[in-house]
Amino acid sequence: MKVILLKDVAKIGKRYEVKEISSGHARNFLIPNGLALLASETNLNKLKSLKSEHDSKLAKSKGEVVAMVKALAGATITIQGKANEQGHLFRGVDSAALSAAVKGEKGLDLPAEWLELERPLKAVGDYEINFAHGEVKGEFKVRIEPLS
Repeated sequence: MKVILLKDVAKIGKRYEVKEISSGHARNFLIPNGLALLASETNLNKLKSLKSEHDSKLAKSKGEVVAMVKALAGATITIQGKANEQGHLFRGVDSAALSAAVKGEKGLDLPAEWLELERPLKAVGDYEINFAHGEVKGEFKVRIEPLS
């Protein structure tokens, strides 16, 4: 059965690809969960408009990311948190907290899912944080200070 993927699906394909899938998997999992549509003639026509709309949004967001890269180049975001005498934070700084700090200090709406953070930051100090959206990548510095 041919389906149009509406989202990236692991081990099957990427968004807006037309794939040949077993009918059971398509009818029982992909279509009910909103991950795919049946590849009928009308849906294939919709696919063309969805793809062009997606490409225009991607081009717009790419421009926004490039502007963020320029705005955050060389910037240092300061975050304060409760820490013990050894400098370990009582609460780690995760990507959502970093996103909020960037919005608070620079006024930039940097989504948390763009941040490449393996695990929350749990100690006082300076860190380099990478972010990416598509092929555009950038970085900024974060300084975590203990609350006084």
